[in-house]
Amino acid sequence: MTERRPPTKRQLQAAETRERMLAAAAVVFARQGYRATTVGAITEAASTAHGTFYLYFRNKDDALIQVLQAVTDRVLVRPEVAPDASRRDRIELMVRSYVGALAANPGLYRALLEGMLASPLVEQVWLDMREEFVSRISAGIDRVVARGEMRPVADSGQAARALVSMCEWHAFVALGLGHGAPTDAQVEEAIATVTDLWARATWGTV
Repeated sequence: MTERRPPTKRQLQAAETRERMLAAAAVVFARQGYRATTVGAITEAASTAHGTFYLYFRNKDDALIQVLQAVTDRVLVRPEVAPDASRRDRIELMVRSYVGALAANPGLYRALLEGMLASPLVEQVWLDMREEFVSRISAGIDRVVARGEMRPVADSGQAARALVSMCEWHAFVALGLGHGAPTDAQVEEAIATVTDLWARATWGTV
């Protein structure tokens, strides 16, 4: 068994610089949007040389994609579910993770929408990212249908995409549009609304 060596000072510095660049990119995209964001604006926000950008990102699209991947990775972390959790509680946990990510990054999601309309690469990568969440929901639908706890659906994948689309678009309109960051009350209202609709659509009850 090969002994794992601790990271070198240079590796630690490179990792710290990458995190700083990623954080700066997230801030600039959220503040300025996709089109107005430039490499120079990101490196200025990160207090790094212009050329440093290309050590970590291929181009502006790659920077946005890496920022979105970091957000998506947090959403995909499976929350702990109590053994006695109700069906509605389980749905709410999924909705809360998705809506919470958008509520915490409204400007970034505006940049994503703008980026998808401008860049086929950003569009395709985002569709691939959200498909991981869709696959999880689709598998859950298949399990409960097999147990006879939910009415059969023609295509669990399409059903899952419709549910995820409802979740993200309602959250975007309710929390991502308008001026200023959404309040806690607005976030909770959005979560409750989507959870209720999701529960009624799948179980027929709340």
